Amino acid sequence: MSNKKNTGSYYTPKILSDFLVNHILDKYLNSKEISILEPSCGDGQFMKSMFNNNCSEFFQSINLDLIDIDSDELKKAKSLIPSHEIISSKAYVSDYLKFHLESDKKYSLILGNPPYIKKENLKKEQIERCEKVHKKAKAYSDKINSNGKIKNIWPAFVEAAIMSLEDNGVLCFVIPAEVLQVKYAKELRSLIADEFDRVEVFAFNELIFEGIQQDVVAIIGVKGIRDVNEHGFSFYQVDELNDLKEPRFTEKHSNIHRTTLDKWTNYILSDEELNFVGELKSHYKSIDNYCKKAEVGIVSAANDYFILNDSELKENELNRFRSIVKPILPKGSLVPSLANFTSDDFSRLKKKDVKVNFLSFRDSPSSRFNKKIKDYLHKGEKEKLHLRYKMIKRTNWYHVPNTWVSEGLFVKRSHLYPKIFVNDSNSLATDSFYRIIIKESYNIKKLIFSFYNSLTFVLAELEGRFYGGGVLELTPNEFKYLSIPYSENIKNEDFEILDNMLRANTDIEVILKFTNSILLPNNVVSKLEDLRKKLVSRRLKNKERKDEVIQLKKKEIENPKYEAVAG
Repeated sequence: MSNKKNTGSYYTPKILSDFLVNHILDKYLNSKEISILEPSCGDGQFMKSMFNNNCSEFFQSINLDLIDIDSDELKKAKSLIPSHEIISSKAYVSDYLKFHLESDKKYSLILGNPPYIKKENLKKEQIERCEKVHKKAKAYSDKINSNGKIKNIWPAFVEAAIMSLEDNGVLCFVIPAEVLQVKYAKELRSLIADEFDRVEVFAFNELIFEGIQQDVVAIIGVKGIRDVNEHGFSFYQVDELNDLKEPRFTEKHSNIHRTTLDKWTNYILSDEELNFVGELKSHYKSIDNYCKKAEVGIVSAANDYFILNDSELKENELNRFRSIVKPILPKGSLVPSLANFTSDDFSRLKKKDVKVNFLSFRDSPSSRFNKKIKDYLHKGEKEKLHLRYKMIKRTNWYHVPNTWVSEGLFVKRSHLYPKIFVNDSNSLATDSFYRIIIKESYNIKKLIFSFYNSLTFVLAELEGRFYGGGVLELTPNEFKYLSIPYSENIKNEDFEILDNMLRANTDIEVILKFTNSILLPNNVVSKLEDLRKKLVSRRLKNKERKDEVIQLKKKEIENPKYEAVAG
């Protein structure tokens, strides 16, 4: 698995490559001569699909370039190309980004499955190549304006491929579904929309690659389509991979032209539905309006060192230094569904010997500390913690900044629905949470209650992003700018009813029926609930996935030490 993290090698299923090749040959490649590039060919699945479709019968001349960093895999791919007088092929053992930066070759078809490698697993020279490709893309198109912080290698592959296409070229890539939604791909979305006359996106209701929780989409971009009626975007939903054998898929709406709610994941809703949500949203203020602070939790840079359970405190003889030991919630999966996290809830975690003790060392020279504390600091230095990037930036590496207690906490990742609660236990929280301090003229319990409504939940689905396994995540800004129908008419007994319902794991539809009746006009609730269910169903993929998440939720409540998929 670690090798796959480093190389990004997750090979495309035959059903998908067969479908994409056949689809492109049937619809978009009309020239008798074709030049093809597969920039990360792996074991050659796309080549196998290409020549199994007898593509040599479609063309009078085929010029083919294959590139891969793995020479053994490249040989496998090369062996799949038949000997034919019209086929000319070359194979390059190389990093495609290096090849692109050193070559000005153009192609009529670029296809494949670019590697998915996070920045922390990239080599220095790979990061530099990503930066050079982005700089080149910035000069190529006015849609690229940023200096480009490198998060992953695959966007550079897409940028390079777009710049290497002929004027009537076709791009076909299988890439992470985050292209539809993450902030760092926003410019890339604009580039794709600007470069291609027609774009087709195929999204899947099941995970494509075995062993990883990574949603992918297949994206086809076509240049040089003269018929304006054929221009634009089409989004297709594929329930099961086997459906592509027929093929069978459902065309969804296209809303990429919108300037608000502009993530491409919103294709599932029509313009009429999005306008309905936008109009309703305009009547309410955002969470940010009610808060003095709504910020990320504590970043210790070494949670395993700074956050201990009671047994570890005793083992290191730190349990008697009560002034440095503070209560903390390290991850969202420890908190069951509730509206108010109390001292009793925290005590239950302590009894289970969960890691909920934060070591808050003061910002003083270590010479001033007790010997036992010095011993523990020395232990951290033996592990080279003091050399970590965030530690170096501190005056004293062991002093974690911004350790303030908040009135409320929002869990940044969730499953069935977002979690937010009053922090009645006065616990600290890590960056798995966003910390909330309410403005003096408002009430934290009323804010928490007001969050639980169908409109805010719909907005969370639209504004957030989702990952494999159905995980919903909101960034701090996405959370802060969610609109909520805040109400001063919420009574203490209303809040207690909500808390009890959540603790009892009451179905969210029943909970929202109760809260909506207090927070929203009756005439909008039914439509909002339809939209919420549609969005959640898309995120959770299918009933089996939803049932799995429900079981995770039950285990999470019965045993808080159990860690759910997203935490």
